[in-house]
Amino acid sequence: MEPLLDLELLRTFSAVVKAGELKKAAEQVYRSHAAVSMQLKRLEEQLGTRLMERNNRGIRLTEAGETLLSYSEQLLRLNQAALSALTEEQLSGKLRFGIPTDYAQDFLNHFMPMLSQELPRLDARVSCDRSRNLRPMVTRGELDIAIVAGEEDSIDEELLWSERLIWAAPRCVRLEDAEKLPIALHEDNCIVRDLCLEGLKRSGRPYQQVFGSTMLDNVASAVHAGFAISLLPESVINPQLIRPLPSALLGSDVIMKINMIAAPQIEPQVRQKLASCLRQAAQQHEKASYQG
Repeated sequence: MEPLLDLELLRTFSAVVKAGELKKAAEQVYRSHAAVSMQLKRLEEQLGTRLMERNNRGIRLTEAGETLLSYSEQLLRLNQAALSALTEEQLSGKLRFGIPTDYAQDFLNHFMPMLSQELPRLDARVSCDRSRNLRPMVTRGELDIAIVAGEEDSIDEELLWSERLIWAAPRCVRLEDAEKLPIALHEDNCIVRDLCLEGLKRSGRPYQQVFGSTMLDNVASAVHAGFAISLLPESVINPQLIRPLPSALLGSDVIMKINMIAAPQIEPQVRQKLASCLRQAAQQHEKASYQG
């Protein structure tokens, strides 16, 4: 029997070619640099030929690589078309989404238009809450899909994107020189609050809470206004008003993973389609923010 080409390997191969380097491709396919390199090796071993040459300047396709690229793009398009055809009927009707409170505006402004475009027959019902409240809601069957902030003990969650949490201070004043660091803190049961308090404890610096809110935007505003220091997602920071603090002061920045979880009754191909739409919307939003 002839061997079958693995579409995941072809997807990685195509991403590397388009990105021009392994590091950028790894970010696009949500894998580590080492995992992408291993996938390319597996593909070459399966085909029994060298597909690309790699050096410090990037990559160069071999003749076999050029041939495979045209076929891989066709196969990936056919795969997407098949998935769309098979899930179109299933992705109609009501689907209950749970999204973190602090991402509600982004979801409505950027993610919902993408879902409406890709899945026009979907009747989305959206609930906002903290990630730690959304997980049990999925377990209890109150939600079908939830977007949540990843935690160390998280299992069976699919990575959508990741974001840096930055120790941020206002540009207009050196609050870090105060005897006690003035801190703006989330007043809710959320991972960002926990990470902020853990970082402060590790630093050993005395601090006092000068501002608290259950809304991330309010905490960010306290920093923008020159009133406090806080640990903030990179996406809410205005670089004209905020500067990152030196890592020696409060430790390194943290990477926060944003994951998707689904109720058991949601079919794998449905989860894949939804995750693909959400990732695409996140990439477009990030690109637009960077260009802006």
